[in-house]
Amino acid sequence: SGTLKGTISRQGKPAIEFDQSLSLSPGETREVAFAAERYSALVVTNPDLWWPYTMGQPNLYDLHLEFVKNQKLSDSAHIRFGIRSITQHRDQDEQFPDKGKGGNFYLQVNGRDFRVRGADYTPDLLYRYDPEREAEILRYVKDLGMNMLRWESKISSEHIVELADEEGIPLMFGWMCCNQWEKWDQWSAEDHRVAPESLRSQILMLRPHASIFIWANGSDGRPPDPIRKEYHEVLSELHWQNAIVDTVSSFAKDPQGERLWDGVNMEGPYSWRPPTYWFSGKYVPSRGSSAEQGDNEHIPTLESLKKFIPADKLWPINEAWYFHAGAGTAGSATLANIQKVVNRRYGPSNNVEEFVRKAQLAHYEDTRAQFEDFAALPWANHKMTMYWMLNSQWPSLYGHIIDYYLKPDASYYGAKKGLRPLSVVFDAYATGDHSNAKVIVFNQTPADVQGLRVRVRVYDLNGKVRDDRSSSDIQAPFNGSTDVMTLPRYPQSSPVFFVRCELFDNAGKLLVDNTYWQSQKDDDMGDRKNDSNQDLEEASWADMTALNTMPQVPLEVKAELTAIDVDKQVAIQLHNPSQHIAFFGRATISSTKDGNEILPILYDDNYVTVYPGETIEIHGTVSKKDDARWIRVEGNNIPMLSSRIEQ
Repeated sequence: SGTLKGTISRQGKPAIEFDQSLSLSPGETREVAFAAERYSALVVTNPDLWWPYTMGQPNLYDLHLEFVKNQKLSDSAHIRFGIRSITQHRDQDEQFPDKGKGGNFYLQVNGRDFRVRGADYTPDLLYRYDPEREAEILRYVKDLGMNMLRWESKISSEHIVELADEEGIPLMFGWMCCNQWEKWDQWSAEDHRVAPESLRSQILMLRPHASIFIWANGSDGRPPDPIRKEYHEVLSELHWQNAIVDTVSSFAKDPQGERLWDGVNMEGPYSWRPPTYWFSGKYVPSRGSSAEQGDNEHIPTLESLKKFIPADKLWPINEAWYFHAGAGTAGSATLANIQKVVNRRYGPSNNVEEFVRKAQLAHYEDTRAQFEDFAALPWANHKMTMYWMLNSQWPSLYGHIIDYYLKPDASYYGAKKGLRPLSVVFDAYATGDHSNAKVIVFNQTPADVQGLRVRVRVYDLNGKVRDDRSSSDIQAPFNGSTDVMTLPRYPQSSPVFFVRCELFDNAGKLLVDNTYWQSQKDDDMGDRKNDSNQDLEEASWADMTALNTMPQVPLEVKAELTAIDVDKQVAIQLHNPSQHIAFFGRATISSTKDGNEILPILYDDNYVTVYPGETIEIHGTVSKKDDARWIRVEGNNIPMLSSRIEQ
């Protein structure tokens, strides 16, 4: 016999105290409840809510519990928790009725619609416990602007979940595909015992965490009814307050062959797609809700590639590359799709340096378009996209935005551009007869925004301005988008031209400077029924090879180091003194003139374009312990140069 006492506290808020006397028989385990109906102190007025960091502050409270027996402390426990509500819904999207009954899955957080733009996370291949690495990955996630991560229940530690609570990063967990969890027809009596007990263990660990939003009872398949019923009983018994889906695949079928889905697609694509694919509205994966889709044959930077491909195997692409590639299809296993993209759109490569440079262009434009699609097109049928994948679990050529060495490449900065909370985008002439392109402003900030201005300039390859137009007094509602202008074709321009979209606030401050490169020839994926989610086939290809003929533009570079809090920041000025465009330039910070980039590292932008006579400034952030002394810059038509950082 004794007293169970609880205290809920948060700085600036009055403490909440409650207690209950109880007795336990020898060996007894009992759940004890404190219901607000009986304990009025638990009716919290004006709480500080927990929000995803993109919508507000992830406010947390402390709960301290102790059991006192004979006026002595017997045991105690402490958790951090958030006050928030998660509700799940289905929309009415019926453009693709063959997906099955019901619309697309979506969430509301604290009563507000929540558009998910995230990625799928994987721990280290050998489950090394590295809390510092976990913290760095989540730092990258927030730098990108992603608002959800998904696990297929390969949980390396609870530490990363605790970090997500503190940082305001929502999470989705669930059973993984492609193993015994989903081979239900092979289950023994032991499997039937282990499965619900495993679910119980997982949910007991996850349920206190404010960052946990979704549990998936299946990935590629839907559990048979008896197993699904048992899973739901466990979730109900353990008071699961968050969203539940029984599958994240639209391919699951019942015994009669009817599709069974919970509003979430898993139709890829799992290889490169052109921007027109995402903006056209023709293809199932480019709309609705998807748990995994992305550019899976992924070429990292040359610096990373040299760390795991032997020097004598760097070119041409060979079995040493394939060992680190995917294994889903023949195309993935031999990097056939990304090679096809580079060769057909950007031209064949003579060496590894050229191939990697062109691959970065392709990764940037695909990844940016995926995230822009799910922000700029209507909320009514664009609810969730999860990039497959966020990171690599070993040195890999398989889909990632952050490679195994924690080095961001072009896909990272393409994603970061597409994940801007407030931005202006160009849709690549993706709709109708392709004679006009839309320019769209979207708003993923927590509030409506008024008084915006957009300026769009079209440049040819020689740097000549072919069009210059503006639109003012633009209103951008929360979670919404606004078409601000249409652009005609520019047939008298060069074979490839640049579309530069700038967004300004009502005070005239530049918020976003977004450069697109557009071919006079269109990518055409053909009929959507011919789209394999693994391999890439196009009816016709855009021709970007004219980018290879751009004149070289040496930039003038200046870099200065300053200290900020516990980090160092390097301000990098890039000036273009010429009359030509300096395209797709990357800046890297290192300790020595010819050394590798300092990692991990954050830049507010990279792979940037500097227009004639202009100067731009980007900022790199490194740890205070890092010795940042050199800046190196190179790009598509920018010769490599190194410059000392002014200390």
